[in-house]
Amino acid sequence: MSDKSSEPQQPFTLPVPVEAPTPRPTLTRTSPKAAFLSQLLAERQNLPPQRARRRATVDVAVDAYATGARASTLRMPSGYRKTIVT
Repeated sequence: MSDKSSEPQQPFTLPVPVEAPTPRPTLTRTSPKAAFLSQLLAERQNLPPQRARRRATVDVAVDAYATGARASTLRMPSGYRKTIVT
């Protein structure tokens, strides 16, 4: 076996930057959404909205919220124990 302790050892050094880093170019490109562009074009040409607002009456909206509240109570995860305190 050879003895490596007799060989001179070089100190380990990390590379050091000599000049300031240059900014990296971005490769991401995003294109605008078609719906957004169509709204811009319609506004530029003073066209009416493409879709009419869908507004329900107050009674229909309240019923929809009530139905959703009842459905969330019935869909409990399996194994969930529900205790009723009387």
